[in-house]
Amino acid sequence: MAKTTDFTNFGNERPNYFAGQYLLEDDFEIQHKYLSDRQRYHNQSLHISGIIEGLEVAVIQDAKSVQIKSGSAINTSGDLIILKENITFSDFKNITDGVLYIQYAQDKQVQQQKDVPDSYTRWIEKPILGFATTIPENSVKLGKLTIAQNTITLDANVREYSGLSLPNSNSKALTLRSGGNATPNLAVLTGSLKIDGDLTVAGTISGTIDTKNITSGTLNVDRIPNLSTDKITSGTLNVDRIPNLSANKITSGTIVGDLTVNGNVTGKNLSLAADGSKRGALFLAATGDYNHVLYNNLSNIDNEGVWDGAKWNVFNGLNIRVGSGNSKSTAFYLNNNGNVAIGTNNPGDYKLNVQGNQLLKGSLTIQEGRVSLDGSQQIVFSDNGTTNQLKLQLWSGYGLGVNGSTLFYTANGNHSWRDNQNNERMLLSTAVDGGLTVKGTGSSSFAGNLTVTGSLSVGVSVGSTTNIDLSGHVQLKEYGQQNIAFLQARDDSSNRDIGLRIRTQMKGNTQKTLVEAVTITPSGEIQGKIWYSDEYVWNNGQPEVKMGHSSKCVAFLTYVQGKFAGGGEQVFTYIKSDGYWYLGGNQGSAGAGVVAKARCIGSPS
Repeated sequence: MAKTTDFTNFGNERPNYFAGQYLLEDDFEIQHKYLSDRQRYHNQSLHISGIIEGLEVAVIQDAKSVQIKSGSAINTSGDLIILKENITFSDFKNITDGVLYIQYAQDKQVQQQKDVPDSYTRWIEKPILGFATTIPENSVKLGKLTIAQNTITLDANVREYSGLSLPNSNSKALTLRSGGNATPNLAVLTGSLKIDGDLTVAGTISGTIDTKNITSGTLNVDRIPNLSTDKITSGTLNVDRIPNLSANKITSGTIVGDLTVNGNVTGKNLSLAADGSKRGALFLAATGDYNHVLYNNLSNIDNEGVWDGAKWNVFNGLNIRVGSGNSKSTAFYLNNNGNVAIGTNNPGDYKLNVQGNQLLKGSLTIQEGRVSLDGSQQIVFSDNGTTNQLKLQLWSGYGLGVNGSTLFYTANGNHSWRDNQNNERMLLSTAVDGGLTVKGTGSSSFAGNLTVTGSLSVGVSVGSTTNIDLSGHVQLKEYGQQNIAFLQARDDSSNRDIGLRIRTQMKGNTQKTLVEAVTITPSGEIQGKIWYSDEYVWNNGQPEVKMGHSSKCVAFLTYVQGKFAGGGEQVFTYIKSDGYWYLGGNQGSAGAGVVAKARCIGSPS
């Protein structure tokens, strides 16, 4: 049975406006319902849920978030979802494998009377963006995300685009939509298609064409003048499967005219006998071109000395020669032992002896033996590897690879570096809790940056004054997902109170005498100096004074002068929309000579 819509509450009345009419709330509600019911019914009945345009998803790896571009979509209820501007999304809720979706939502806003709860004057449509393993009903998929540590992988093939829904008399809907991100130029129709007019196909028709699909008519070659070999790419033309094919088009297995085959010829026997003595020849070019033929040893054509091609010798194997005139050389030779030579007629003791360069497409498997190269030779790969693929695989998951201009070494387990006595000198474990162990007493150095994502432990000896010597700066990053970086003073070996002291060196100090800059006691007290600005001064009648940025400092009043008589006199510091602190005030109606001063404490601007 066809789908039936409940029209009980469907809007079928609208206002009739006239001059001087007194309009009530119901008049506007009816007008809106009349239009919205029809628009939603049109979207729901004649369209299918999906993306209309935009809403592309791009991964922002450094911020562990994605950007969703503005766009539109239709849900299964016929609601039009509009995302007005690009949005950055990062609310993944600790889900590592899920679907990013968008949902229609509306909310009452702009309250006209504070004390009247139902006095909101606007319905604001603002879509909901979410990420879940199972998306809610009536939502539209934007992409599938896989999150591994801090890396986000996007699969855009789950995106479904809106299309057309064709009404019919049963419950199985006919739909037409695009093939999505995987095949964006493909239109997918669920159901059958009947064309009353002409059909022009610029691409390829694929599928099964037989008597189940062609029920009548004659396949007439004269009616298909442009049919050529590049239009039939594979398959078998079976007369039994096309019963209405005109018999005068197949003349008893005889082809009148030329036959051009760009693919394979499949059959039992191919007879090339010029007479009953089986001494025929197969011309590999135009008839009469005696320089391109394949013939057997009984044809005696070789006695002429001017025909080139392949000679089948029943006593000595197969010899294919190329050249012109009497100057012929062996291109391929197969002897009676099954040894093959290419470029020479002497394979020797080798099953395959190739003289010259080779191009191999496919796999080469060596079950026994080894590959031996002269010491002056090398294995060369072309410069077209742009994915993380192994170029030299030593074991499953072990070997050397390349990605663009980067050479890498990979292994599913431990990496071990040994000397010529098989003594292990360095070990790198690729397990989850693996690490790098260097076995030696020498010094190690890094010319560039050293990034440690886990813990860095440095041996501490009693009385030592320097354990880590840096000639740069130390950058601390977020620990976990707390938006906080940690610098800890801690002693796990004994139960002691440990503080933290930061020292600096004065300019020109050659004896490296350190200055106590900041000390943090074990109880958390901070001792040291703090930067503060010069005093900012504001006088009544002057414009407000701009101070430091709120992200770098805090401002406070240090001085106030004047007459404050309750007439609106005031002085204040505040943060404006540009993020800076400002100093200002108001003398008022009864005040006199109001002056204020302030400082900023924190970081210099």
